[in-house]
Amino acid sequence: MAANINRFRGEWHIWWVQGFEPVLEQTGRIVIGAEGAQEPFLSDDGEVCVGFAIYEPDGTLYASSDEWGPLALHDGQLRWDGTDKDGHPLRMYMSVAEAVTQDDKTYFSLYGTTLHGDPDQVAVWGANDSPPP
Repeated sequence: MAANINRFRGEWHIWWVQGFEPVLEQTGRIVIGAEGAQEPFLSDDGEVCVGFAIYEPDGTLYASSDEWGPLALHDGQLRWDGTDKDGHPLRMYMSVAEAVTQDDKTYFSLYGTTLHGDPDQVAVWGANDSPPP
């Protein structure tokens, strides 16, 4: 689990997706607090928040915090709760995992879930900082 917002910041490439209406597509990407997405800030309620942008595989912008509002850090996890472009309920949850290779190199991966509509309509996905082949 990430200790602070900085571990989430960057451009993440989606490597795999499984489930119902995942929002993020395989070979798409999500940018958090970088490349035009708002830097971390404190909300009026004192929450640590950060901007984001979701891009489809062809590079088209699917959604961003400019229209949807920012992600908020809760207990080491980024969260967003609202509605999609069609007005359907949508929730996103993201965590960062650290891995160390046998030759002592450290890398991080971003893992997330999206819930579209009722709780049975869930998708999971994973990303890291390099694009899939």
